[in-house]
Amino acid sequence: MRPVLLEMDGFASFREPAAVDFREVDYFALVGPTGSGKSTVIDAITFALYGSVPRWNNRRTVANALAPTTDRGTVRLVFDLAEHRYVAARELRRAAAGGVGVKNARLERLADPDALGTPDDITEVLASDSEVTPAVEKLLGLPFEHFITCVVLPQGDFAEFLHAQPARRQEILVKLMGLEIYPRIAQAANTEAERARQRAELLAQQLEEFTDATECAEQAAQDRVATLEEVAERVRAALPELAEHGAAVTEARQACETLTAERDRLRAVAVSAGLEELGKREYDIKAADEAADEELAAAEAADTAAREQLAAAPPRAPLEQARRDHMELDTLERRLPATQALQRHRARALSDVTAAEEEAERLALQARRTQEVTARSHLAAALRPHLRDGAACPVCGQRVTTIPGPPAAPDLDRAEQARVQADREVERLREAWTKASRAEQQATGELNALTGRIAALRSVLADALTREQATAALARREQLERAADEADARLRRARAARASTEQATTSVRQEVQAAWSALEHVRDPLVTLGAPVPDRDDLTAAWTALVSWAAAAATTRETALSGAYERLARVRGELTAAEGRLAGVLATHEVTLPAGRPLTETAEPAVAAALEGARQEARRLIERRKQAAKLDMQRQHKEQTHQVAKTLGHLLRADGFPRWLVATTLDTLVAEASGTLAELSGGQFELTHDDGSFLVVDHADADSRRPVRTLSGGESFQASLALALALSAQLPAMAAAGAAQLESIFLDEGFGALDEATLETVAATLEELATRRDQVVGIVTHIDALAERVPIRFAVRRGQGTSSIQRETP
Repeated sequence: MRPVLLEMDGFASFREPAAVDFREVDYFALVGPTGSGKSTVIDAITFALYGSVPRWNNRRTVANALAPTTDRGTVRLVFDLAEHRYVAARELRRAAAGGVGVKNARLERLADPDALGTPDDITEVLASDSEVTPAVEKLLGLPFEHFITCVVLPQGDFAEFLHAQPARRQEILVKLMGLEIYPRIAQAANTEAERARQRAELLAQQLEEFTDATECAEQAAQDRVATLEEVAERVRAALPELAEHGAAVTEARQACETLTAERDRLRAVAVSAGLEELGKREYDIKAADEAADEELAAAEAADTAAREQLAAAPPRAPLEQARRDHMELDTLERRLPATQALQRHRARALSDVTAAEEEAERLALQARRTQEVTARSHLAAALRPHLRDGAACPVCGQRVTTIPGPPAAPDLDRAEQARVQADREVERLREAWTKASRAEQQATGELNALTGRIAALRSVLADALTREQATAALARREQLERAADEADARLRRARAARASTEQATTSVRQEVQAAWSALEHVRDPLVTLGAPVPDRDDLTAAWTALVSWAAAAATTRETALSGAYERLARVRGELTAAEGRLAGVLATHEVTLPAGRPLTETAEPAVAAALEGARQEARRLIERRKQAAKLDMQRQHKEQTHQVAKTLGHLLRADGFPRWLVATTLDTLVAEASGTLAELSGGQFELTHDDGSFLVVDHADADSRRPVRTLSGGESFQASLALALALSAQLPAMAAAGAAQLESIFLDEGFGALDEATLETVAATLEELATRRDQVVGIVTHIDALAERVPIRFAVRRGQGTSSIQRETP
């Protein structure tokens, strides 16, 4: 059974819809915080198949499956088995009274082996409601108890089988194996007999591959080790002599190299180019520098004198202000008569407009009075036709005694026009008066401002220079300023010339300093060879002395170099002879030396490598002889097992048969679990049993045998895991005839008691289990180091009242 797709909605902590896609998943881990719902995922797989969960401790309890905040939940599992695809689904309902029950349970087979059981997929209903669980047990070949022992290893029950009492362990095996069915027992016995026979034959074939593991071969390997140990001692004794010869060769070669390098350096000493021309330029620049200094001093003196004369002259600003004030006073005095005449003219115009306005207002008043009289006359003429003798007057209400004669008709329109014309004339004259008043005020203000400014200027100029005196003083001031500007320009030119000369001087000095630096650069490496001290006052003489000395010293080293090469040839010959003797010893004993490297570097490592290889070969032969002996013992054991199992098939009616079968089954489980435990413990432990009690063989303690209860937490976990994997591998075949092959195992157990090395071994074992047995392996763990080894992780989180799950691929 391989899970393909798991869907949950309202199941336990998964209150919202969640799905887990197991397609193309062989090895996965469920990771997440405590209480996030990791174990609930495994519970959902078990519940979909069997309608119960092992950690509820009661197969009839289903209330825990439904989320407390919902009234309906569903679990749906799509899985593959024997080249077919199936769907197992169950629905949970909460009754009005609060109880929870399972509804609409079904088991279906999909027509398309690649379908996922969607509503459009064609299915065949195999069972429904209460028939689903028996149909699943028949389909998988395992009841609920076997499934949670062989496929789902629940949290907390991992080590139960390991630490149970012998009687309890036998009870568990009897229940798991169904020993009440003797035909199945007989079939298991015959199968075991055949398996033991085949295993014995296979072991016999394997023993044929150990023909090289003889006592003579082992002795020859030991002799080879002893011989190479002697060669190693000879090499260690010869290496100091080789080192002395090598040091002599190195010393002679270095002497030749040193003399050659010194000779070449001395021959390379030569006078710098352009040295004579540099001296001439240095002389010329000194003369130019002195001339520039003299011109700068003269320019500075002239500039100082010009500035002092300018400072003694009257300031420009008061002179210019006095001249401006005289010019302004003349201009204002010329304007005064015209401004006075304009003011008098505008005053007379204002007086005329004022008189005309008063006359117009009088005429307008007279026109309004005339209009009122005319209007009353016109009203009386209009009422006369309506008066009746003896009737009441419509205006005053008195009784009319006499009707007046017809009056003359008044000219009402003419009176209105005369009034309007008079009012317009008044308005026009008022506007004219406003303009004349403003003009008169403006002229008066200008006249007052002009006379005030003239008085102020006369007061200011009372004690000042005259206009002619101010003009003459300004002319003198401008003459002094021009002289100061000319002196300043001369000073700037002199300073520029001085700066240019300084720049040229600096450049020449830098070249001279560079020439000295070049001399020092050539001389410094030669000081140790006896280079003379240079004359710091004469650059040319210093260069000449250095070149002469270098030529003589080069000749001396050329002579010494011939003797150095003769010594190098002699010590090289001595080194070659010593290396030849040692190489002959190594070649005699078949010790291979790497090419291209000195014998002093390779001889000892080569001998050590050959010695280690010989020791490994000796150890290999010893180990192979042990393996051969172990295989022979296993072959004998399997032959005995074959005989016992074959006999058992004919002795089913014997009273001790159940106990014998349990012991045989226990042997099988212990044998497989022992191999797994050896892998998990790095070869330290093997598992065995004595009268139903589990013991461990501790190879780290002289193969001592001790009860499993003495194991530490991590060691106990290793033994429990080994037994769990053995149960998963062996019991499905023993539980029922024709049981389907189980392709999944889920481990819901903490791994916290394991150290780093054991955890690495557990991880490797689970990986091998997923690949070698073609099983889906799922684990629930909090250990990051283990989770990181798993290729596919499903992260389970809890938040906002529900759990969620998401696939993560590293």
